[in-house]
Amino acid sequence: MHRALPEGGQPEGLGTVRPVPVRASGGAVLDGPGVAVHLRGSKMLPLLQFTTKLAFMRADQARTIPIDVYLERRGVSPAKTRQGGRELWYHSPIRDGDVTPSFKVDTGKNVWFDHGLTRGGNIIDLVREFYQCNVSQALALLESTGLYTPHFSTSRSAASPAPAQTRIQENRMPAGEKEKNGAFELVSNGPLKHPALLQYLELRGIDLDIARKYLSQISFAPPGGLGNYFSLGYPAGTGFEARNAKFKGFVGTGKDITVHDKPEARLLQVFEGFMDFLTYLTLKKTPVTDGTVIVLNSTNLWRRALPYIDNPRFEEVRLYLDNDDAGNAVTKAFLEHAGSERLVDMREHYAGADDLNAWHLARRN
Repeated sequence: MHRALPEGGQPEGLGTVRPVPVRASGGAVLDGPGVAVHLRGSKMLPLLQFTTKLAFMRADQARTIPIDVYLERRGVSPAKTRQGGRELWYHSPIRDGDVTPSFKVDTGKNVWFDHGLTRGGNIIDLVREFYQCNVSQALALLESTGLYTPHFSTSRSAASPAPAQTRIQENRMPAGEKEKNGAFELVSNGPLKHPALLQYLELRGIDLDIARKYLSQISFAPPGGLGNYFSLGYPAGTGFEARNAKFKGFVGTGKDITVHDKPEARLLQVFEGFMDFLTYLTLKKTPVTDGTVIVLNSTNLWRRALPYIDNPRFEEVRLYLDNDDAGNAVTKAFLEHAGSERLVDMREHYAGADDLNAWHLARRN
């Protein structure tokens, strides 16, 4: 979906941002409705078409927004925590293929550093990485999130940083207000066909026919309507888990687990994310599930799977979570809740890899 530009063809006040045809290494032009992407090596960079909204937020105000809160709003959670919450480590949200978490957020200084890219900065720099935009555009995007509050400050002593969960709660809006002001707005949902998205799936080792059965192609706008871009979409509650080579987040207002029910099944399989689910089907070379499947979409939603795990209809429950702190904690919680008689931790089959997809890619290479 194209957003109208002012007369003369460029947005007012935000510089010149034009959709351009981009050629892949083979020379094919990759362009789609209302969106263009750059292919930098194998990386896909969304090129936004900005509207005429001006940023009134100052840079010093923007820098008070906690980076981890901003990432949490985008659906990105830390893989591990160190120094009592002072250091949060993520799988890099600004590049693909970060098997071992190497994106660090220092919550005391409110700065980030990506060890894979060997660069970092403040929250404005991070938004510029996400959207490939200039400072004015980044400030407008940050203002539209509603995360800035004048009384909130990120200045904390190194000796006593506030725990991450506490800080998230401090700066989190009431649910209804968050849905209205903080959610990505779905613009369109259709068949998966864009070459850049298909290329991304191939890079992740996913069978395209299987992917087309479970994924769609969505386009969406950030809070404030500051542009459109597109991604894979996987149904998750009243919205979609969204992925492309440069973006990982949630589009919609109510994230939930996804259940692919097979009424006659006696087997229940629980996956942490949809990419691992699709990896499993790719390895099996079939789009048909072995049993009923639950995709958690976030380890924070693990309790919503308990009614299914407790259902006596399922004689066996197989858990396919990540080999990280969050995956360890949720696997342990499931086993403590239901016992090991019916539950099986499947991670021994991809031990040494971060998750099933990483194991698949390493094995393929």
